[in-house]
Amino acid sequence: MKYYLSFILFLTISFCQEIPFKVGELLKYSAQFQQIPVGEAELFFKGEEKFNEIDVYHVTWKAYTKGLASTVFKIQDKIDIWIDKKDFFTHRLKKDINEGSYSKKVDVKFDYGKSIATTDSKEIPIDFKARDPFSMFYYLRTIKLKENVVMNFSAYEGKKIINYNLQMTGREIIKSPIGEFKCKIIKPFRDGKNLFKNSGDMRIWISDDKQRLPVKIQIKMKVGTMTLLLKEIN
Repeated sequence: MKYYLSFILFLTISFCQEIPFKVGELLKYSAQFQQIPVGEAELFFKGEEKFNEIDVYHVTWKAYTKGLASTVFKIQDKIDIWIDKKDFFTHRLKKDINEGSYSKKVDVKFDYGKSIATTDSKEIPIDFKARDPFSMFYYLRTIKLKENVVMNFSAYEGKKIINYNLQMTGREIIKSPIGEFKCKIIKPFRDGKNLFKNSGDMRIWISDDKQRLPVKIQIKMKVGTMTLLLKEIN
């Protein structure tokens, strides 16, 4: 029995070491549009909580414009996500979006036992474990990414179900204010096409190290390119 308990303890410690982030981690990003600084963003691993008696992680995302960009087109977004502690899918997604004259609030709650997702205005049936972009970031940090392997995900943010894929397409060294990172390049897409309807293209650079940090996020659209670059880790 003694050796059996020791073995279980060893497995537990080994598994915990595979999780490359911890409560309190704060990732700060600079935001540029067409290489012009326009604002900042923050991804905060806030803490451990309960949702419907299930152990979850609470994560927050904030994005906001600064300086002249705020006078031209002010952005002040806040998103709260409650992520499954074991498998890193979304249990709740709460969005407070303020972009120029546009504003929207949505609160999506997932009940996987009943196979439903609910908002204030409607309830829909689901047959999948949802992963929004943020729970997807953390999930990617827990697995070993292999080139050309296609991963399938589904998301629901209160409007309609989105099925999308991810694929590691290559490697690149990214220079950031906190150093150089050897990264794996991840491309999200839908049905063999770009992720966004407006012909936009997205790339995510994940550091190829133990931390597996989302170092760079880039979205190319018809009107220009938005780039988020990791500038600080707390």
